[in-house]
Amino acid sequence: MNPLVNFVVHKLLNPRKKWYPFISVFYLTYECNFRCPFCSDGSGTPYYRLPEKILPASEVIKLLKIIRTKCDYIVLTGGEPLRHPEFSSIMEAVVQMKFREVVLTTNGYDVDKHFSAIAGAVTSLVFSLNSLDPERSDRFFGLKSHDKGATLRKILGNIDLAEKHSNKNFQIHISSVVGPSNIEDLYKVYEFARKRDFIFAACPQLVGVKPHSGLSGKDDFRAFYTFLLEEKQKGNKVYGTTPYLEYMRDLRKFRCYPFTMLVVSPTGDVYYPCLEIGHLAGNLLKTQNLHKIRQNGERLFGPQPDCDNRCQSACALGFSMLFQHPSVIFEDIWFTARRFLHRLHD
Repeated sequence: MNPLVNFVVHKLLNPRKKWYPFISVFYLTYECNFRCPFCSDGSGTPYYRLPEKILPASEVIKLLKIIRTKCDYIVLTGGEPLRHPEFSSIMEAVVQMKFREVVLTTNGYDVDKHFSAIAGAVTSLVFSLNSLDPERSDRFFGLKSHDKGATLRKILGNIDLAEKHSNKNFQIHISSVVGPSNIEDLYKVYEFARKRDFIFAACPQLVGVKPHSGLSGKDDFRAFYTFLLEEKQKGNKVYGTTPYLEYMRDLRKFRCYPFTMLVVSPTGDVYYPCLEIGHLAGNLLKTQNLHKIRQNGERLFGPQPDCDNRCQSACALGFSMLFQHPSVIFEDIWFTARRFLHRLHD
Protein backbone atom coordinates (compact mmCIF):
# COMPACT_ATOMS: atom_id res chain seq x y z
CA MET A 1 0.00 0.00 0.00
CA ASN A 2 1.20 3.51 -0.78
CA PRO A 3 2.65 5.01 2.45
CA LEU A 4 0.46 8.13 2.22
CA VAL A 5 -2.68 6.05 1.75
CA ASN A 6 -1.60 3.82 4.62
CA PHE A 7 -1.11 6.89 6.82
CA VAL A 8 -4.68 8.02 6.09
CA VAL A 9 -6.01 4.52 6.81
CA HIS A 10 -4.36 4.43 10.24
CA LYS A 11 -4.99 8.08 11.08
CA LEU A 12 -8.64 8.33 10.08
CA LEU A 13 -10.03 4.79 9.83
CA ASN A 14 -7.95 2.47 12.05
CA PRO A 15 -9.95 -0.57 10.89
CA ARG A 16 -10.18 -3.21 13.63
CA LYS A 17 -10.40 -6.18 11.29
CA LYS A 18 -7.55 -5.20 8.96
CA TRP A 19 -3.76 -5.10 9.32
CA TYR A 20 -1.78 -2.78 7.06
CA PRO A 21 1.73 -2.47 8.52
CA PHE A 22 4.23 0.16 7.41
CA ILE A 23 7.22 -1.82 8.58
CA SER A 24 8.18 -5.28 9.76
CA VAL A 25 10.53 -6.05 12.63
CA PHE A 26 11.93 -9.54 12.15
CA TYR A 27 13.86 -11.25 14.93
CA LEU A 28 16.33 -13.35 12.97
CA THR A 29 17.48 -15.07 16.16
CA TYR A 30 17.19 -14.46 19.90
CA GLU A 31 20.73 -15.74 20.46
CA CYS A 32 23.37 -13.21 21.51
CA ASN A 33 27.03 -13.34 22.45
CA PHE A 34 26.56 -10.49 24.95
CA ARG A 35 24.55 -10.29 28.16
CA CYS A 36 23.50 -6.65 28.27
CA PRO A 37 21.28 -6.11 31.35
CA PHE A 38 18.66 -4.04 29.53
CA CYS A 39 18.03 -6.25 26.48
CA SER A 40 14.78 -8.15 27.08
CA ASP A 41 11.26 -8.69 25.82
CA GLY A 42 8.15 -7.08 27.29
CA SER A 43 8.05 -9.51 30.20
CA GLY A 44 11.61 -8.62 31.20
CA THR A 45 13.03 -11.95 30.02
CA PRO A 46 16.46 -11.49 28.39
CA TYR A 47 16.36 -12.48 24.73
CA TYR A 48 19.16 -15.00 25.17
CA ARG A 49 16.96 -16.90 27.68
CA LEU A 50 13.99 -17.19 25.32
CA PRO A 51 13.39 -20.59 23.72
CA GLU A 52 15.85 -20.67 20.86
CA LYS A 53 14.66 -22.19 17.64
CA ILE A 54 15.80 -20.76 14.34
CA LEU A 55 14.88 -21.52 10.77
CA PRO A 56 17.39 -22.61 8.12
CA ALA A 57 18.23 -20.00 5.50
CA SER A 58 15.81 -21.51 2.95
CA GLU A 59 12.87 -21.08 5.35
CA VAL A 60 14.01 -17.63 6.48
CA ILE A 61 14.15 -16.51 2.86
CA LYS A 62 10.66 -17.91 2.27
CA LEU A 63 9.43 -16.01 5.32
CA LEU A 64 11.12 -12.78 4.22
CA LYS A 65 9.48 -13.05 0.80
CA ILE A 66 6.09 -13.28 2.53
CA ILE A 67 6.95 -10.24 4.68
CA ARG A 68 7.98 -8.37 1.52
CA THR A 69 4.43 -8.73 0.17
CA LYS A 70 3.18 -6.95 3.32
CA CYS A 71 5.85 -4.26 3.90
CA ASP A 72 8.27 -2.07 1.99
CA TYR A 73 10.46 -1.56 5.05
CA ILE A 74 12.11 -4.10 7.32
CA VAL A 75 14.23 -4.12 10.48
CA LEU A 76 16.41 -7.20 10.98
CA THR A 77 17.18 -7.55 14.66
CA GLY A 78 17.68 -9.95 17.57
CA GLY A 79 19.17 -11.00 19.96
CA GLU A 80 22.16 -10.50 17.74
CA PRO A 81 21.08 -11.19 14.15
CA LEU A 82 24.63 -11.91 13.01
CA ARG A 83 24.58 -15.02 15.22
CA HIS A 84 22.33 -16.81 12.73
CA PRO A 85 24.59 -19.53 11.26
CA GLU A 86 23.57 -18.66 7.68
CA PHE A 87 23.44 -14.90 8.12
CA SER A 88 25.44 -13.96 5.02
CA SER A 89 23.32 -16.17 2.74
CA ILE A 90 20.18 -14.56 4.11
CA MET A 91 21.50 -11.05 3.52
CA GLU A 92 22.45 -11.91 -0.05
CA ALA A 93 18.86 -13.03 -0.64
CA VAL A 94 17.48 -9.84 0.96
CA VAL A 95 19.13 -7.81 -1.82
CA GLN A 96 16.95 -9.54 -4.41
CA MET A 97 13.75 -8.70 -2.52
CA LYS A 98 14.20 -4.97 -3.09
CA PHE A 99 12.80 -3.61 0.15
CA ARG A 100 12.75 0.18 0.09
CA GLU A 101 14.74 0.20 3.30
CA VAL A 102 16.57 -2.51 5.20
CA VAL A 103 17.70 -1.68 8.75
CA LEU A 104 20.12 -4.01 10.51
CA THR A 105 20.72 -3.66 14.25
CA THR A 106 23.87 -5.17 15.71
CA ASN A 107 26.18 -5.07 18.70
CA GLY A 108 28.90 -4.74 16.09
CA TYR A 109 31.25 -7.46 17.28
CA ASP A 110 31.05 -9.75 14.23
CA VAL A 111 30.42 -7.17 11.53
CA ASP A 112 33.84 -7.72 9.96
CA LYS A 113 33.03 -11.40 9.33
CA HIS A 114 29.94 -10.56 7.28
CA PHE A 115 30.67 -7.06 6.06
CA SER A 116 30.46 -7.69 2.33
CA ALA A 117 26.96 -9.21 2.67
CA ILE A 118 25.87 -6.43 5.03
CA ALA A 119 27.15 -3.59 2.87
CA GLY A 120 25.33 -4.89 -0.19
CA ALA A 121 21.97 -5.31 1.53
CA VAL A 122 21.27 -2.60 4.10
CA THR A 123 20.25 1.02 3.92
CA SER A 124 20.84 1.63 7.65
CA LEU A 125 23.43 -0.09 9.83
CA VAL A 126 22.68 0.46 13.52
CA PHE A 127 25.46 -0.15 16.05
CA SER A 128 24.59 -0.39 19.73
CA LEU A 129 27.06 1.68 21.76
CA ASN A 130 26.45 2.71 25.35
CA SER A 131 29.84 3.90 26.59
CA LEU A 132 33.32 4.62 25.30
CA ASP A 133 34.80 3.64 28.66
CA PRO A 134 36.36 0.16 28.29
CA GLU A 135 35.57 -1.08 31.80
CA ARG A 136 31.98 0.15 31.82
CA SER A 137 31.47 -1.23 28.32
CA ASP A 138 32.49 -4.70 29.50
CA ARG A 139 29.90 -4.43 32.26
CA PHE A 140 27.23 -3.43 29.76
CA PHE A 141 28.17 -6.37 27.55
CA GLY A 142 27.98 -8.66 30.56
CA LEU A 143 31.50 -9.85 29.84
CA LYS A 144 34.42 -10.70 32.10
CA SER A 145 37.52 -10.05 30.06
CA HIS A 146 41.17 -10.33 31.03
CA ASP A 147 41.92 -7.74 28.34
CA LYS A 148 39.70 -4.85 29.39
CA GLY A 149 38.54 -2.90 26.40
CA ALA A 150 39.31 -5.59 23.81
CA THR A 151 35.62 -6.04 22.96
CA LEU A 152 35.02 -2.30 22.68
CA ARG A 153 38.12 -1.89 20.50
CA LYS A 154 36.87 -4.56 18.12
CA ILE A 155 33.45 -2.91 17.87
CA LEU A 156 34.97 0.52 17.25
CA GLY A 157 37.20 -1.06 14.62
CA ASN A 158 34.15 -2.48 12.88
CA ILE A 159 32.42 0.91 12.99
CA ASP A 160 35.55 2.33 11.38
CA LEU A 161 35.43 -0.42 8.74
CA ALA A 162 31.84 0.49 7.89
CA GLU A 163 32.55 4.21 7.86
CA LYS A 164 35.44 3.87 5.40
CA HIS A 165 33.70 1.49 3.00
CA SER A 166 34.34 2.87 -0.48
CA ASN A 167 30.90 2.15 -1.98
CA LYS A 168 28.83 2.93 1.08
CA ASN A 169 25.13 3.06 0.24
CA PHE A 170 23.96 2.93 3.84
CA GLN A 171 23.72 5.28 6.78
CA ILE A 172 25.44 4.45 10.05
CA HIS A 173 23.45 4.93 13.25
CA ILE A 174 24.75 4.84 16.79
CA SER A 175 22.01 3.64 19.13
CA SER A 176 22.34 4.09 22.89
CA VAL A 177 20.30 2.98 25.87
CA VAL A 178 20.00 5.73 28.48
CA GLY A 179 20.32 4.15 31.91
CA PRO A 180 21.05 5.52 35.38
CA SER A 181 24.68 4.39 35.22
CA ASN A 182 25.78 5.70 31.83
CA ILE A 183 24.16 9.09 31.25
CA GLU A 184 27.42 11.01 31.54
CA ASP A 185 29.11 8.56 29.16
CA LEU A 186 26.53 9.27 26.48
CA TYR A 187 27.69 12.83 25.85
CA LYS A 188 30.96 11.34 24.59
CA VAL A 189 29.13 8.69 22.57
CA TYR A 190 27.02 11.42 20.99
CA GLU A 191 30.13 13.45 20.15
CA PHE A 192 31.72 10.34 18.63
CA ALA A 193 28.68 10.00 16.35
CA ARG A 194 28.41 13.73 15.53
CA LYS A 195 32.04 14.07 14.45
CA ARG A 196 31.59 11.20 12.02
CA ASP A 197 28.26 12.47 10.69
CA PHE A 198 26.43 9.39 11.98
CA ILE A 199 22.82 9.47 13.16
CA PHE A 200 22.56 9.25 16.95
CA ALA A 201 19.57 7.65 18.66
CA ALA A 202 18.88 7.29 22.38
CA CYS A 203 16.09 5.44 24.17
CA PRO A 204 15.51 5.15 27.92
CA GLN A 205 16.31 1.87 29.60
CA LEU A 206 13.15 -0.17 30.02
CA VAL A 207 12.62 -2.86 32.61
CA GLY A 208 10.07 -5.00 30.85
CA VAL A 209 7.88 -2.27 29.39
CA LYS A 210 8.45 0.39 32.07
CA PRO A 211 11.21 3.01 32.23
CA HIS A 212 13.89 2.19 34.77
CA SER A 213 12.89 3.62 38.16
CA GLY A 214 16.20 5.45 38.32
CA LEU A 215 15.27 7.66 35.36
CA SER A 216 11.85 9.19 35.93
CA GLY A 217 12.10 12.80 37.01
CA LYS A 218 15.89 12.67 37.35
CA ASP A 219 17.65 15.90 36.46
CA ASP A 220 20.58 14.29 34.62
CA PHE A 221 18.23 12.16 32.49
CA ARG A 222 16.13 15.17 31.52
CA ALA A 223 19.23 17.28 30.92
CA PHE A 224 20.59 14.74 28.42
CA TYR A 225 17.40 14.79 26.35
CA THR A 226 17.28 18.60 26.56
CA PHE A 227 20.83 18.56 25.20
CA LEU A 228 19.72 16.29 22.33
CA LEU A 229 16.81 18.62 21.57
CA GLU A 230 19.22 21.54 21.32
CA GLU A 231 21.52 19.53 19.06
CA LYS A 232 18.55 18.54 16.90
CA GLN A 233 17.53 22.17 16.50
CA LYS A 234 21.05 22.98 15.30
CA GLY A 235 20.47 20.54 12.48
CA ASN A 236 22.70 17.78 13.86
CA LYS A 237 21.78 14.17 13.19
CA VAL A 238 19.72 13.24 16.23
CA TYR A 239 17.08 10.60 15.58
CA GLY A 240 13.48 11.63 16.21
CA THR A 241 11.36 14.74 15.97
CA THR A 242 11.08 17.45 18.61
CA PRO A 243 7.85 15.98 20.10
CA TYR A 244 9.45 12.52 20.09
CA LEU A 245 12.46 13.73 22.08
CA GLU A 246 10.25 15.69 24.46
CA TYR A 247 8.11 12.62 25.17
CA MET A 248 11.28 10.61 25.75
CA ARG A 249 12.61 13.24 28.15
CA ASP A 250 9.36 13.53 30.08
CA LEU A 251 8.50 9.80 29.88
CA ARG A 252 4.96 10.79 28.97
CA LYS A 253 2.10 8.48 28.12
CA PHE A 254 1.30 8.31 24.42
CA ARG A 255 -1.24 6.65 22.19
CA CYS A 256 0.18 3.54 20.56
CA TYR A 257 -0.49 2.31 17.02
CA PRO A 258 0.81 -1.30 17.17
CA PHE A 259 -0.74 -2.36 13.87
CA THR A 260 1.54 0.02 11.99
CA MET A 261 4.16 -2.68 12.60
CA LEU A 262 4.42 -6.38 11.90
CA VAL A 263 6.68 -8.02 14.50
CA VAL A 264 7.77 -11.54 13.62
CA SER A 265 9.62 -14.13 15.72
CA PRO A 266 12.57 -16.21 14.44
CA THR A 267 10.16 -19.00 13.45
CA GLY A 268 7.54 -16.81 11.75
CA ASP A 269 5.13 -16.33 14.66
CA VAL A 270 3.33 -12.96 14.61
CA TYR A 271 3.11 -10.96 17.82
CA TYR A 272 -0.32 -9.55 18.69
CA PRO A 273 -0.81 -6.70 19.09
CA CYS A 274 2.91 -6.12 19.72
CA LEU A 275 6.09 -7.75 20.97
CA GLU A 276 5.76 -6.15 24.40
CA ILE A 277 2.40 -7.73 25.19
CA GLY A 278 3.71 -10.86 23.54
CA HIS A 279 0.65 -12.82 22.41
CA LEU A 280 1.13 -15.00 19.32
CA ALA A 281 -1.77 -14.81 16.89
CA GLY A 282 -0.54 -16.93 13.98
CA ASN A 283 2.42 -17.94 11.86
CA LEU A 284 3.17 -16.39 8.48
CA LEU A 285 4.51 -19.65 7.09
CA LYS A 286 1.09 -21.21 7.75
CA THR A 287 -1.27 -18.23 7.30
CA GLN A 288 -0.17 -15.40 5.03
CA ASN A 289 -3.36 -13.36 5.44
CA LEU A 290 -2.55 -10.68 8.03
CA HIS A 291 -6.18 -9.65 8.37
CA LYS A 292 -7.07 -13.19 9.46
CA ILE A 293 -4.13 -13.23 11.89
CA ARG A 294 -5.34 -9.97 13.48
CA GLN A 295 -8.89 -11.28 13.69
CA ASN A 296 -7.61 -14.47 15.30
CA GLY A 297 -5.59 -12.43 17.78
CA GLU A 298 -8.64 -10.38 18.73
CA ARG A 299 -10.72 -13.55 19.13
CA LEU A 300 -8.10 -15.15 21.39
CA PHE A 301 -6.84 -12.14 23.36
CA GLY A 302 -9.34 -9.33 22.86
CA PRO A 303 -8.96 -5.99 21.07
CA GLN A 304 -5.94 -3.72 21.34
CA PRO A 305 -5.77 -2.62 24.99
CA ASP A 306 -5.50 0.95 26.20
CA CYS A 307 -2.14 0.59 27.90
CA ASP A 308 -0.81 2.65 30.77
CA ASN A 309 2.37 4.75 30.59
CA ARG A 310 4.96 2.42 29.04
CA CYS A 311 7.11 1.47 26.04
CA GLN A 312 9.05 4.66 25.39
CA SER A 313 10.87 2.97 22.53
CA ALA A 314 11.83 4.17 19.06
CA CYS A 315 9.27 2.13 17.14
CA ALA A 316 6.22 2.64 19.35
CA LEU A 317 6.79 6.30 20.14
CA GLY A 318 7.99 7.13 16.63
CA PHE A 319 4.73 6.10 14.97
CA SER A 320 2.70 7.71 17.74
CA MET A 321 4.34 11.08 17.14
CA LEU A 322 3.89 10.74 13.39
CA PHE A 323 0.14 10.34 13.81
CA GLN A 324 -0.30 12.88 16.61
CA HIS A 325 2.00 15.51 15.08
CA PRO A 326 2.06 14.86 11.31
CA SER A 327 3.44 18.32 10.51
CA VAL A 328 6.78 17.32 12.06
CA ILE A 329 7.70 15.49 8.86
CA PHE A 330 8.84 18.90 7.62
CA GLU A 331 10.97 19.54 10.70
CA ASP A 332 14.00 17.53 9.61
CA ILE A 333 14.00 19.31 6.25
CA TRP A 334 14.15 22.69 7.98
CA PHE A 335 16.79 21.69 10.55
CA THR A 336 18.97 20.10 7.86
CA ALA A 337 18.70 23.18 5.65
CA ARG A 338 19.65 25.41 8.56
CA ARG A 339 22.66 23.22 9.32
CA PHE A 340 23.76 23.44 5.68
CA LEU A 341 23.45 27.23 5.70
CA HIS A 342 25.47 27.45 8.91
CA ARG A 343 28.21 25.36 7.31
CA LEU A 344 28.29 27.66 4.30
CA HIS A 345 28.55 30.67 6.58
CA ASP A 346 31.38 29.06 8.55
